[in-house]
Amino acid sequence: MLLVVGALVLSGFALHGLFVSNLETNARADLDAALSRLVALIDPEQAEPRVIGPLPDPRYETPLGGRYWQIEAVDGSGVARSRSLWDQQFHTTDGADGQSFQPLSDGHEAIVFTRTVEIGPHRFRVTVGEDYEDIRLAGVRYGWDIAKLFALLAMVIIGAAWVQLRLGLMPLDRLRRSVDDVRKGRITRLTGNFPSEVQPLVDQVNGLLSEREALVDRGRQRASDLAHGLKTPLAALHGIAMRQRDKGDEQQAEAIEELADEMSARVDYQMRLASLRTRSGDRRESTSLNSAVIRTVTVLRKTHQGEFLHWMAELGDDLQVDIHRQDLMELVGITLENASKWAHSKVIVRSRQDGEMAVLAISDDGPGIPPKLLGELGSRGARLDESLPGTGLGLAIATEILVLNGGSIAYSVAEAGGLAVEIRLPLAERG
Repeated sequence: MLLVVGALVLSGFALHGLFVSNLETNARADLDAALSRLVALIDPEQAEPRVIGPLPDPRYETPLGGRYWQIEAVDGSGVARSRSLWDQQFHTTDGADGQSFQPLSDGHEAIVFTRTVEIGPHRFRVTVGEDYEDIRLAGVRYGWDIAKLFALLAMVIIGAAWVQLRLGLMPLDRLRRSVDDVRKGRITRLTGNFPSEVQPLVDQVNGLLSEREALVDRGRQRASDLAHGLKTPLAALHGIAMRQRDKGDEQQAEAIEELADEMSARVDYQMRLASLRTRSGDRRESTSLNSAVIRTVTVLRKTHQGEFLHWMAELGDDLQVDIHRQDLMELVGITLENASKWAHSKVIVRSRQDGEMAVLAISDDGPGIPPKLLGELGSRGARLDESLPGTGLGLAIATEILVLNGGSIAYSVAEAGGLAVEIRLPLAERG
């Protein structure tokens, strides 16, 4: 845009200069013709300058009429002037033939031509002039006309360029929106009609998406195959442990069973991690937090541990959180199941909004954990109490889920004496 404006400004100055130069050229041609005519009208018989007839232009006869002539005898015997000069005289000197500018009594300038001629035995210095103000005013008027025209032309060009740019970038904008939809999980491929210049890029992106999806599926399939492949050896280990117990070697049987259980827990942990939704920072989700809590509580109340507990759900407004539904159900299920496992009589669940974050607080009245050990919770495989069955991997999976989704988890001592868990998740984008 700046280049267009700059080009138009330079063009305007150039056209104005050419116009004024053309006016001056025409004026010089007219003055040269008038000077030749004036020389022809000089009376050759008189030493004192005198013309034998008037010039045809009436402006010579009007005071300050815009056209002037002057004949000066070189020997100083006299000067003849047009009536338009009134009481002033052009100042000329020997050797000053040619073009010059002379001041006029009204404050203007005159462009003049001077020529020294010899008529018979006499030499005269003949001068004709024209008021330069007319040329200047014509240049000013032309300059304003050019400015108005070029301003309109600039607006038309800039408007047309803007429209062309918008139309030209529309396919790229559609491509950008499609890529954004892919990142947000709304679509899996770039679809739509794109110009031939953009279509190769669309094909490459779709190919890349297909390759990435194939790699993810292949990785999950291999993890699943590995898990299934380990089931048979693990089952064999349990069989070996049973045979050792039948032989009376209880210590060896327990060692083998613990090893098999640990291996099973590790496989289950990796499988659950593989099912989590790996996402980029630009991917956006929207899932109901209250719905996930209510569904999980409903399921847990039907379990052997949960049916004897008093569940208190103090849920506020239904908050939409930026996490995939599957991951949120896994997260809420892990934390509520952990609370129901250790609670004596009740589990309290509360939700609220804190700025741009949703807060889910879960507490129980179980035995709790010493404050000095709270920092170890959520570590992979950490079990702080061996009295109940478990692998200690549940809270580690919850931590992994929160790390993937920009959330956090904190542990503290509950008012009822048990464990208090506070989960913070970013809210989903509105609209």
